[in-house]
Amino acid sequence: MNQFKTVKIIVTLLAIVIILTIIFSAAQTPIPLKVSDGTEVSVLPANLIWDKTYGGPSDDRAFFAVPAGDGYLVVGSSRSIVANTTVGWVLKLDEGGNEIWNKTFLEGFGMELRYAVNLTDGFLLVGNQFLASGYVNGYVAKIDDEGILLWQTFLGGGSVNKLFSGIATSDGFAVFGLTQSNDNNPSAAWVVKLNCAGTVVWNETYGQPNETALRSGVLAQDGDYVIAGYTDLPRVDNYDFYLLKIHPDGSLVWNKTYGGVQSEKAYSMTKAADGYVLVGEVESQTTSTDAWVLKVDENGNEIWDKTLGGKETDSPAYVIQSRDGGYLVAGFTFSFGAGNRDFWLFKISNQGQVLFSCTQGDEGYQEAYCVIEAKHNSYVMVGWTDPLGQPALIGKKMYDFYITELTPQNGVGPLSLPLTDCAGIVISILVVISLLLLELRSKVKK
Repeated sequence: MNQFKTVKIIVTLLAIVIILTIIFSAAQTPIPLKVSDGTEVSVLPANLIWDKTYGGPSDDRAFFAVPAGDGYLVVGSSRSIVANTTVGWVLKLDEGGNEIWNKTFLEGFGMELRYAVNLTDGFLLVGNQFLASGYVNGYVAKIDDEGILLWQTFLGGGSVNKLFSGIATSDGFAVFGLTQSNDNNPSAAWVVKLNCAGTVVWNETYGQPNETALRSGVLAQDGDYVIAGYTDLPRVDNYDFYLLKIHPDGSLVWNKTYGGVQSEKAYSMTKAADGYVLVGEVESQTTSTDAWVLKVDENGNEIWDKTLGGKETDSPAYVIQSRDGGYLVAGFTFSFGAGNRDFWLFKISNQGQVLFSCTQGDEGYQEAYCVIEAKHNSYVMVGWTDPLGQPALIGKKMYDFYITELTPQNGVGPLSLPLTDCAGIVISILVVISLLLLELRSKVKK
């Protein structure tokens, strides 16, 4: 074989390799997460450490979790334990997601548990009791470290009185939600103060005559309560973030709203070193919803805000401050991931820069409602999933508790070449080198 023919073969092989690499890269390049500041961030599947499901033949949904010793306490609801009835369900898990114990709670027509607070001598549970009339009462209980009920309190009566979360205070507890006196009246923001034995000290409403709800709160440094939710100021289904500060006696210090022409709902908030961070969803002009992250100072004045999302519906459900002063946001996404709807986790700095974004899920439906920082760069997420490995049940609303520990892929920050592309390029180069060596060897033999 003459030298010209050898060069021609090598050039042809290189051209083929380049074309295949480009095709491979295009297929693997992630859809970018678009941020309102003009940046784009890669969204890649997370590295899975472990995942566990808990549930039965019906609908089981985990809403929240807290660290508990060397493991986690997970709360939610189950329709698989008592036939045709929703019960509150609590799981105590070890650090690997294995069950230590589980407890069910049922009073009246049915129950759900939406939130938990880790206490020095047990846990506070916050949820709701369903009535035969179709209305709802708030439910608050205290359990010990083994899940034994110490006391319980039912709040409301005769209409819709729904709780979403709560906090421990210096002299008891405060729980947050909404109350509606009858079907024709708008809901009002609702706060109930309990003493350490679960007895009601006071209850107050805020926000009428507009449709208003409170979803999440924190204990301020001065002992006041700062609580976030949403309100429909013009009463045309166009909500704004709603933030209020109240004294421990329930008197209002201030309240503020945030939003634009689209509808915005705040679902969670956390403390910042110099204020508070709120997360929720904002209606998009091109998709259903995007994530909206808002930072305010201690007086509720806006410092910065960021909108994040893709081409489909994306919604955050929970935010917590990370150990390094950033913020972890958990929710679900239709725009990214492996299936119809996936767990979504992103981290944002104290200045509003998105540090990473990742997903976890399969071809079915998964929704995350909580994230816990487990170890360095390791996170436990809690929510629900279609039964794993059973494609016939996708979309049937027969969910299971889904708990997973994961880490984001290295380099998942500003949009960059995925690791799979780099591997493809390296393999391609190795193939070319091997072919060249074989050609040269054949030429020497001749």
